[in-house]
Amino acid sequence: MKRKLVALSLVMALAATTAACGAGASNNTPASSSNNETAAPAEDGADAAADAEVESSDLEVTGDSRTLSLFAGSIPENTPTGVGLEAMAAYINANSNGTLEAQTFYDTALGDATSMVQGLQQGTVDIGVSGTAYFTGLIPEVGIFELPFLFEDLESARTATSGPAADTINEMFEGVGLIGLSFWENGFRELSNNVRPVTTPADMEGIKMRTLPADVQRATWEAFGAMTAQIDASELYTALQQGTVNAQDNPLHEIVSRKFYEVQPYVTLTDATYTPFYMAMSKITWDALSESQQALVKEAAAVGRQAQLDATDAAQAEALQTLLDNGVEVVEDPDKEAFKEKAMTTWNLLTDNTEKGAELLEMIQK
Repeated sequence: MKRKLVALSLVMALAATTAACGAGASNNTPASSSNNETAAPAEDGADAAADAEVESSDLEVTGDSRTLSLFAGSIPENTPTGVGLEAMAAYINANSNGTLEAQTFYDTALGDATSMVQGLQQGTVDIGVSGTAYFTGLIPEVGIFELPFLFEDLESARTATSGPAADTINEMFEGVGLIGLSFWENGFRELSNNVRPVTTPADMEGIKMRTLPADVQRATWEAFGAMTAQIDASELYTALQQGTVNAQDNPLHEIVSRKFYEVQPYVTLTDATYTPFYMAMSKITWDALSESQQALVKEAAAVGRQAQLDATDAAQAEALQTLLDNGVEVVEDPDKEAFKEKAMTTWNLLTDNTEKGAELLEMIQK
């Protein structure tokens, strides 16, 4: 493959076009690219991608013509994942020799993240990306990367999600009807709340905390003293605004892009959990593609991953200042050792109660 970075103009064009859409914009029409009953795909980002420089593949792609839905679950377009998904779609469209047309969908346009995973199994969604927690109902071991305080920095986390543990997890997913394409990234999660500044676990006592749909996540925040509830990302802003929950955790760029700071005046940089995104394809769709089309999709997922990581780094660098500019009180130096001491008691929920949890943890720690 001829390697060139996805053009910066793609990132800038996406930022400009999607900023106007806002984090709350969505298209809730149910759809499936496999049965040709598709909702309208996101157009602004696709137009930007079409105008931008795209990498060239050395593959000679042949096969039947097909439209592919690329869906980001509950994730808005104006995010690093939107940048990555548009880069992936642009790569497929530019290099498939006209045999594949990739269309992107965001923010519950084809359902929420949970229904997206079901759609991948059923073949009604072709390709989907979302937090690994939404895939744990099929393969609990995919939650291994989200063990609290497992990673000290982004470099070690990114290495792990592209290493032997990731390969093993991909093999496991094929047995439940999904083809793992790549691990993308949400990043280290930071706490926001509307009750008080949080410096130690004791400050979480009695706070109603939204958690991801994974046992380790729920147990971690309960170990800190919080009461927990699972709420889909698409409904979270309203839940925070109405007081259904008082707190949530997300990377800073997500707190900014979803405008949680409007209803969450306190943020604590806990770095408690690293959250990957999982990019998977329906095995039904995969099996319908030619070998060269399959290879192209794999290449495109890698291109999208790099574009998404680059965009994440850029968004994260600006997010802290955005929060401060909007009057958020940020606790930058909480007692992480106290949080870690309580959180470590949750690791055995995954390592002891899953078939390959302990094996995967050993792979990562090596």
